[in-house]
Amino acid sequence: MNSQPSIKRFSVGLLIGLMISGLSWLCSVYFHVNIPLIQGIIGSLLLSISFGILATFTGIEKILDNLPEF
Repeated sequence: MNSQPSIKRFSVGLLIGLMISGLSWLCSVYFHVNIPLIQGIIGSLLLSISFGILATFTGIEKILDNLPEF
């Protein structure tokens, strides 16, 4: 079994999760909602890992197809 595509999918999912958690953290700063540092880091890690696992098992194409069009 070739694990290279799985690692790539997990990495892309991890990056997407980090981008989403970074945006949410920036929005919380903009709206003056204080998120403690430890809680923010743990939330970012959990979100990123869950996106990575989701991307590994479902594929990036299916995730991107389900996003709403702007």
